[in-house]
Amino acid sequence: MRQRRYFTLLWLAALLAMGIAVGIGWRQWQPHSQSTEPRIASSVPAATDLLLGIGAGDHLVGVSNYDDDPLAAGRPKIGDYQLIDWEKLISVHAQLLVTQYSPGRIPSGLEDRCRQLGIGIVNMRLNSLDDVFVSMTQLGQAVQLPQAAARKIADIQQRLDAIRQRVANLPKIKTALVTGEDGRGLAGAGTYLDELLTIAGGTNAAASLGQPYPTVDREQLMALAPDVVIQLIPDGNQTPQVLEQARQVWVAMPTLPAVKSHRVYTITDWYATQPGSHVADLAEKFAAALHPKEGTP
Repeated sequence: MRQRRYFTLLWLAALLAMGIAVGIGWRQWQPHSQSTEPRIASSVPAATDLLLGIGAGDHLVGVSNYDDDPLAAGRPKIGDYQLIDWEKLISVHAQLLVTQYSPGRIPSGLEDRCRQLGIGIVNMRLNSLDDVFVSMTQLGQAVQLPQAAARKIADIQQRLDAIRQRVANLPKIKTALVTGEDGRGLAGAGTYLDELLTIAGGTNAAASLGQPYPTVDREQLMALAPDVVIQLIPDGNQTPQVLEQARQVWVAMPTLPAVKSHRVYTITDWYATQPGSHVADLAEKFAAALHPKEGTP
């Protein structure tokens, strides 16, 4: 009898030890198992913005090295379009990776590595406004929030329609959209920035150049003769030196129509050059610059 009790106690002790071991393992995994899935990492700042815009922040476990969205602050940086930090991507247990490559141009090495790790790829195209809405829909489906994505799209489109109607009967202002501090990079036709400018009541001074993002010199810019210049310098690129360089560009071009009439505007919001969920905010700023009285709600 004593021997039987002895073996019974050993057996119970073994079960207890197994239970403790299982319990410890379960507690270590618990934070991951309780997280909202699917878990998605973004190597594209605009896609990060789109995900946050549809309320998918709980799914977002990693962001690009270049993310400036305040709502993305504190999240692990997993790399960018040139280089993925695979160790970091693995450590955050990502199930999906957002990329932005031309169709059929996803690097084979990236595809192979993601396949080995069981990570799906969600590849974005973000050139036009339609691309923004398609990508928002795509991301909403990826994180199982299609209705939230649809609501956000409807909200943005409603705001853009309101801006369009507000300036519909106002003069169209010839405008140069400058995408950097040196005054050489422009947003031309066929870009989401050009579409926002049209909605806001402007015509693109660079449309005749036939390129989406042409680079021009001073003589070419003078020949374009814009009546308004809107310079986009996101706050992530700002330093006192950068802002001073931007100012000096226009000081050196006093006969440019926009400079002569004191109609050079600088937009420094972090989303200034990002085709994300803030495109309606950017269109509002364009309209306010082009039509200071009528262009604002």
